[in-house]
Amino acid sequence: MYHYWGKTAQGDAHRGDEYHLLKWHSLDVAACGYAMVQHNIFHAADCFAALGETDRERAGHFFAWLLLWHDIGKFSRLFQQQFSHPDLGTPARNVRLSGHHHTATGKWLWKNHLRLRVAGQVASNLTTKKTARVLDGWLAISLGHHGTPAASLECTNDFLPEDITAACAWADDIQRYFPSVTINAAWCEPDWQDRFQLVSWLLAGLAVMADWLGSNNHFFPHVASPLAFPDYWQRAREQAQQAITGIPQGGKVAPFITLQHLFPFINQPTPLQQQALDTDISTPGPQLFILEDVTGAGKTEAALVLAHRLMAEGRGDGIYIGLPTMATANAMYHRMHQTWTRLYQDTSRPSLMLAHSARSLSDTFTDSLWGDTPPGVNESGDEIALAQGCAAWFADSRKKALLADVGVGTLDQALMAVLPFRHQNLRLLGLNHKILIADEIHAYDAYTGRLLEALIEAHTAGGNSTILLSATLSQRQRQRFTAAFIRASASTPPAPGSVHHDYPWLTQVTTQRITGYPVATRPAVARRVGIDWVELEEDCLARIKQAVAQGQCVAWIRNAVDDAIRSYQQLRGSLPDENLLLFHSRFAFQDRLKIENQTLEWFGKTSHHQRSGKVLIATQVIEQSLDIDLDVLISDLAPVDLLIQRAGRLQRHVRAADGQVLTHGVDGRSAPTLIVLAPHWEDEPDADWLTATMRNTSMVYADRVALWLTQRVLRQQGEIRMPQSARLLIDAVYGFERDVPAGLAAAGDRAEGECYSARALAGNSEIALTAAYGADGRCEGWDDAHSTRLGEESEDIWLARMCNGKVMPYADGEHAWEMSYLRVRKGWWQKHAHEFQMLTGDVLESWRKARRVGAGQVILLADGSVGSGYSNTMGLTGKRDG
Repeated sequence: MYHYWGKTAQGDAHRGDEYHLLKWHSLDVAACGYAMVQHNIFHAADCFAALGETDRERAGHFFAWLLLWHDIGKFSRLFQQQFSHPDLGTPARNVRLSGHHHTATGKWLWKNHLRLRVAGQVASNLTTKKTARVLDGWLAISLGHHGTPAASLECTNDFLPEDITAACAWADDIQRYFPSVTINAAWCEPDWQDRFQLVSWLLAGLAVMADWLGSNNHFFPHVASPLAFPDYWQRAREQAQQAITGIPQGGKVAPFITLQHLFPFINQPTPLQQQALDTDISTPGPQLFILEDVTGAGKTEAALVLAHRLMAEGRGDGIYIGLPTMATANAMYHRMHQTWTRLYQDTSRPSLMLAHSARSLSDTFTDSLWGDTPPGVNESGDEIALAQGCAAWFADSRKKALLADVGVGTLDQALMAVLPFRHQNLRLLGLNHKILIADEIHAYDAYTGRLLEALIEAHTAGGNSTILLSATLSQRQRQRFTAAFIRASASTPPAPGSVHHDYPWLTQVTTQRITGYPVATRPAVARRVGIDWVELEEDCLARIKQAVAQGQCVAWIRNAVDDAIRSYQQLRGSLPDENLLLFHSRFAFQDRLKIENQTLEWFGKTSHHQRSGKVLIATQVIEQSLDIDLDVLISDLAPVDLLIQRAGRLQRHVRAADGQVLTHGVDGRSAPTLIVLAPHWEDEPDADWLTATMRNTSMVYADRVALWLTQRVLRQQGEIRMPQSARLLIDAVYGFERDVPAGLAAAGDRAEGECYSARALAGNSEIALTAAYGADGRCEGWDDAHSTRLGEESEDIWLARMCNGKVMPYADGEHAWEMSYLRVRKGWWQKHAHEFQMLTGDVLESWRKARRVGAGQVILLADGSVGSGYSNTMGLTGKRDG
């Protein structure tokens, strides 16, 4: 045992000997697992209690025993020959490099040499074979400490005979010093196995955390010398107690008092918020709430009222709010900054996390980090074991972000818990005992919607509650989300159907019943927006010029970036440049932020005189994330739910005729009318109805039937009335029985087939959480190459300049390379890549290596970027840049 190392010295801050014996590292990790159970870190003790073991000492002792096996694969000569030292006392004897990870060699060693040996030694009333089968399920948890189930591979040639002998000696040592570990006969019972299936995924996440903690050299200095097992075990337990002090303590939930206590700025609750206050939540078990109401009805505050009430009753101790985009997540994060501490007692110090890939660019978030514990160390291929405590501790890895008390981020971060991403079990662990709030759920396509159903099912199976928010949800979507809850709870009656007047509506689903509550609408948020149709782009340009001449502000939402750029170019020259703005997704992050700020300055709630005569040409980037108020709005034809969203940007706030915001009274502008650019209406359209005049729109929104149905129902209604016609409009387009004209039948069949295909693809990608961790034998494909969104592949682009032979970022200041980044469709890039000057060959590879990115392109811009295919006013355009 003293000839096998487990860790080696890394970094200048290394403590202890040049290497750490495998025996001692295993005890370090075991001690961390024991301490996590004793202190119920991340509900470790609760996991064992769910399996029937309520005694923390016995549970902690068993978890420690289990973790002693986590690195048995390091007994392989394949691993040991990576490092040599004279004091190890073993000659170098090479084996063929197989590339097998030590978790795979560990699984092979267990299966072929240790399984029956340990099963025959451990205390159990079961037969040796039954004991071995039970142990297989537990060992999968321990061997998966690198964030994926251990692979089943042939590893015979990775070991020398003396390696097998040493591993067997280690197994005997474990049994000698942990004789009280017992395999319970009840663990073979079907009821217990059902509970173990989901809990095993949480325990696998805890095993990852124990390994990260036990690998922290600051708390566990390397020891290469022999010591007595009991002496080092006592030492490791003391060090583990110090190590877990770096983990932020969870906040203590405060009692729910009143709506005004949570939100002092609210004088009178909206009808939806009042319903959230009045709804009976006393039914035991998880619950699902679906809140459907118009923009401005206070859905977020209503959801937080429900969440805090559930938390105050012991149904959760945290919240994760998932949104469709980073922009919407950033906006929600700023809103939560004013509220989240009121969810917890004054004496506690909970953490609020911003959870998405660009959170480091948020000054508000980075300034909020606190804590002062020593930095950790990396194990090859793994995240830093420990960083800076509390919010900073959560922030050092996106994989730990969901463990914070309150998280706000993209829904994608939560969806990764049900896909085979590496360390998905940490995300599942982070969502455990939290209320999941998913906002703007109408924004997701069939693929992501199916993943959300899987997430609801997994979250419900774990005994947790979910709250869904939407302004425009179809009956079909509502029933699918309800069905996901039913599958997990298996005790709810079928969902009742809805009718057109069931809006606004609050749906409550428990393990006993489904209840729907009608909700009134405040007059202030009820809206009537007229619809005006145009067929030519020239007419849209004329409408814009007419609005400018009248001193109004106007925007045109185009469905495709190339269309937006073309319309912007057509307006240049006839309008002053200082009054014209282009906003789309093909801008570097630095320029995109500037344009977003300019958009808010011109069209935000507090804007007044600066609004007059301003024009914005934009794509879908302004649909959801920005609180802007337009006098005149033009939109390309889009699915009805998106047009409703876009119409919400039209005369959003009450203003006088000159644009000044009014705190009361009637809007001084003329009645709002949404101008829609659409093909000439055809009662019986042919297959080219859309593509003949709006080809790019047909590529963005492939479901042409949905667009035709949108045009038909809006022509019939003549207006968008919210909330009165919300259900009618949505179900007219997305209802169960769609009226498809013969000329669009083929397109409709393709769209329906693509929808079912997307759902099937999502279903095939999901993890089978109904099986215990690692039980299905699927180990391949566990990586970060999966996607939470189904769409065209994209290309990562960084903008740069050459300065004195050195590649420098396009952007200035802190995070310059991140601010120089953008992403484009793969198809667009393949068509236009030849139009740019780029880094190539060894220079590109050196840049990628320095930036630690595996792919992506670097575009070199000339001085001022003119003629380079990119400009700060038009974005990435290629040859059209002027």
